[in-house]
Order: sequence, then structure tokens, then C-alpha cells
Amino acid sequence: MLQDIRDKSQGIVVKIIVGFIVVTFALFGVDALVQSFGSSDKVAEVDGVDISRTQMLQGAETQRRQLISMMGGQINPALLEDNLLQRRALDELIQRAVLSNQAKELGLGVSDAQVNAYLLQAEQFQTNGQFDENKYLNFIRSLGFTPLAFKERIKQDVLIQQPRNAIAGSEFVLPYQVEGVSKLQSQTRSYDYVSFSLADESEITSVTDEELKAYYDENKDSFKTPEQVKLNYVVISSSDFYNKVNVTDTELQDAYQAFISSLSKEERSASHILIDTSERSDEEAQALIDEIQAKLKSGASFADMAAEYSDDIGSKNDAGNLGYVEQGTMGDEFDKVLFSMKKGDVEQAKTQYGYHLIKLDDITKPDVPSFASKKAELEESLRQDKARDALLTAHEDITDLAYASDKLDAISKEYGVDILQSAYFGREGGTDEITSNPAVIAAAYDVTVLEDGQNSSLIELNDDQVVVVHLNDHKPESFQTYDETKEQVASIVVQKKALESLKAKAEKVKESNSASWTSVEAAKRGQDEITSLAFALPHPEANAPVESIENLSNGDLVLIRLNEVSVGDLTLSDDQKLAYERYLNQTQASLNTQAQQNLLKNNAEIER
Repeated sequence: MLQDIRDKSQGIVVKIIVGFIVVTFALFGVDALVQSFGSSDKVAEVDGVDISRTQMLQGAETQRRQLISMMGGQINPALLEDNLLQRRALDELIQRAVLSNQAKELGLGVSDAQVNAYLLQAEQFQTNGQFDENKYLNFIRSLGFTPLAFKERIKQDVLIQQPRNAIAGSEFVLPYQVEGVSKLQSQTRSYDYVSFSLADESEITSVTDEELKAYYDENKDSFKTPEQVKLNYVVISSSDFYNKVNVTDTELQDAYQAFISSLSKEERSASHILIDTSERSDEEAQALIDEIQAKLKSGASFADMAAEYSDDIGSKNDAGNLGYVEQGTMGDEFDKVLFSMKKGDVEQAKTQYGYHLIKLDDITKPDVPSFASKKAELEESLRQDKARDALLTAHEDITDLAYASDKLDAISKEYGVDILQSAYFGREGGTDEITSNPAVIAAAYDVTVLEDGQNSSLIELNDDQVVVVHLNDHKPESFQTYDETKEQVASIVVQKKALESLKAKAEKVKESNSASWTSVEAAKRGQDEITSLAFALPHPEANAPVESIENLSNGDLVLIRLNEVSVGDLTLSDDQKLAYERYLNQTQASLNTQAQQNLLKNNAEIER
């Protein structure tokens, strides 16, 4: 059936439909396309509000992109499975619907102006403290949203956050709660312990073939060769387009001018004497300026005059020094005078702060390299950018070629790249750049590639590389033989017997109290692993220590005898008290918010 669709995909009707889709995307984005089909494929209903399959699939795709963006190559491919993503997306949509319905019942609302203000103030969309539209658009596109859809999502986020904020804002912490946390935090524990080494015990533990075979037979399901695949794949890189793009002289000149514009501008080192006019008249200020200028002409130093007269407390004791400044830093009137002066001049300027006597100490200008010296570097950069753009433009053609054929030959021939072959790898991924990529792993085990034998869709490895994969071979999960697993089984059985032996020895020591104990006095919380285990034990009663055998992270056992629990110094600094109050407030707010959400969900009529 898939091949029939491919064969018929060149018909005039299909072209008309594709044309409609392209125009719709170009003019209005994915939202308009979704709305135009008006899907009524309902997957859930929350108090009369429908959740469509389209919403669920969009939510799953958004989650997929977020996971890949946050975790990159470290992500477990199992987290990208469609069923898991769709289930989580549906759960989130149901929760959002419950909270949205509550907000509407409370008569809450969010205006477009509030959403706009929120987006303009969000730090992740800012560059140098200013809203950056390119950064904003790139971010929402990376999540698969159009601007309209993203703003609607933010509007709903702000709406459902209002009841949560009300809960958090109503929380308060009582003194006894702070005191309770302080007691727990300052608590110390005195204990004795005996440790038992698993490694040492394993050295003297022996096992028979009969024990090994019995363990293998009882735990056969634990010894399987996992499912594996081998892939054929083609990688198309921006470097494949490097020699196919041209750079014109005009583009080089434009790049050179842009480079020059990016260089540091002329800077001027200046000193000043400020006569503040907030509490004196202009005439009084001008009279002081005249007085200072007269003294300067008589030989007085500018530094001495700044120390005596200047109202700028930040510079008066530093000879009035302002350091190096660029034009646009000090204000129009100040700049107008400063950047018209010659080195050593002293001139007067008036600003909103008062009257200034400005002394120009030094001028530095950027060292501008010649066009000839930068040409090769600029050409290389432009070629790389153009090659990257060419790869981006080719995405659609690569996708079409991957879809139109059930092999990789067409792509290989069109772009002059080799068809490569991977090693076998499982659902956890392989060790190289391709087979360890989460998107590649997900594609390899997707129905389209694994079962239908078709090419994958285009997969972006990074800004400079894309890949299309095709199944070469598939090895189903299989049981390993006893001979194949004997060494592994022996290691497991030896450790198992050694641990049982250690437990018996620990129990014997616990009953006889004959071992040599190591004592620890007044240990603080989190001091080490054994101390953490001691803090997990119940308080001992009078003259009755608490004893317990515990496992350490390295496999060893430890017998702990908790003797005493003491409360340390309860004196709190203001900073400690504030930290405890914040911790308790945040914890209570989180618990109460979750409890309220659970109550709303339990009371809602939800149909899946």
C-alpha cells in the first residue's frame, strides 16, 4: 500500500493538495492548516472540553523537541518513543484543561497586553537587555510553534498560574516550624560500627558448576542478547555544498563594512568637574565654573580643582577621572563637547546634572585592518554560511528523495555522498556519532524503517549535517547460551554467596558483640555514607542502643550501633532563619498546589 501511495504521488490532484498545504503554511503557519481540516478526532474530554488527537500529537512533538534540546546526545532513546510521548502529552493536556476550567470558573483572565509584556521581559528572549525578535522566533520554531500558537500557549500558562500564585502567596511559616527544622539540622549522632568487605569475602568464596548452571536455569530471562539493528545511511553536510556556492565582490565588500562596524568605536579618556544645579541656580553654577577656569589658567591642577569643587563623589577624589568612554555613553550634550575636543583641551558643557568642566586626556581609535588582509577570512566565512544555507534549502529535496524511494541510492547519487554502514546497536544506541544520536535511534526502531523497510525522514544531526537511514539488518532479541554467560553467571553467584556469608557474619557479631567496633562521636548530618545510614535509624531508648545491618553503595555491609542522639546549637543567624523560612514556604506551597490539582482532577469528569 505504501508503494502505491508513492507511485501515485505525482498525480495532478496530489500536486493541487500539496500546493494548498504549502500556501497555507507560508501565509498562516501550522495553526491555520490544522484548523482548516477541523479535526474532530477526540481522544479525551474534560468537563465538556474536547482534546483532539491533533493537540495530543502536537504536544508529543513539542515534548520530543524539548527533550532533545535539553539533553542532546545524553537522552535515553526510550524517552522518545511515540506511545510514551503521546501518553505524557495527553496527561499534560488533561491537567491543563482541568486548571484552565478552574481559572475560568473563578472569573480569571489574561489580556494580550499582559502576554506581550511577559514576552518582552523574558530574559531568554533578550540580547543585551533588549527584546531580540530573532532569538524569540528561533526559540518558538525549535518547539514547533507558530507565533500565534505560542502566544496562545503563554496566555493559557499565565492564566492557570494565577490560582497557583494565590496558593503560594497565602502560605506562611510559624516559629515552631523553623525551630523544628533547626533541631533536625543541628542534630548530632554518636554511634559505633563494624564494616564487612564484600571484595575480601568474594576472594575466599567458591562455587560449583552445579550452582552456576542452577542459577542460569532459574534466571534465564536475565541473560538475553538484546534486539539489534544495523543501518545503511547517508550523511549530507554543508561542506558538500562548499564548492557549489559563489561569493561576489559586492558580498565581500558588504561583509567587510559589517566587520568594520562591529569593531570598537573611538574611545576618549576624560576627566570632569561637576557643579550640581539641583540646589544652586545656573548663575551660581556658572560663577563657580568661571572661578575654577581662572584658577586653572593660573596654574592650578585639574586634579586639585576636582577634589575641591566637584559634586561627583565617584570621581572627585580620583582627579575627576571618568576613564575611557564611547560616544553615546555620557549623554548628547556631554558627548557633543567631548568628541569635538582636542587632546589636552578643557571645555564647558551643561547637562541635566549641572555644569561640567571636561578635560580630554587621551584618544584611542580602533586598528582597522585593510580589506586585502581580511578578504580570505571573509570569503571563507561567507562560503561556510552560504553552504549551510544551501544545505538548509536542500532539506525539502532530500526529504522528497527519501520518501520517493525505498533505497538510499537516489540521495547518494544526487549529492555525491557514499552510502555508509553502521555496526549493530540496540535500543540504547551505539558508540559513534550517528548511532548514539537519539533521533537516529528512534528512527531506526520506528515502524517505517524497522517493519516497512522504508527510508527514514531527514534527521538533523547539527546545523551542518543531516542524515537519512535505512535498515540493513535486524536481529531480534534472543537467549544467550549457558557457555556464553558462564563468566557473568560466576561473578553474580560468587557475589551473591559472599553477600549471604557477610550477612551471617554480621548477624553473629550483632548477637555476640565480639567484634572490634569503631566509634564516632557527635557526627553531623551528611558527614559520610555511614553517618547518613546512622541518621536513618530510630532514636535509641535509654540504655538501649539501636543496632542495624545496612548496605553500603560499594556492596560492603556495615553493622551500626546508634548510641545517642543530641541536639546541637539552636542559635540561628538571620540568614539561616530566612533560608529555613523560604524552604518551608516553598515546600508547603508545592505540596498544597499539588494537592489542589489532584482534588480538581479527581472531581473532574474525564473521559479518555
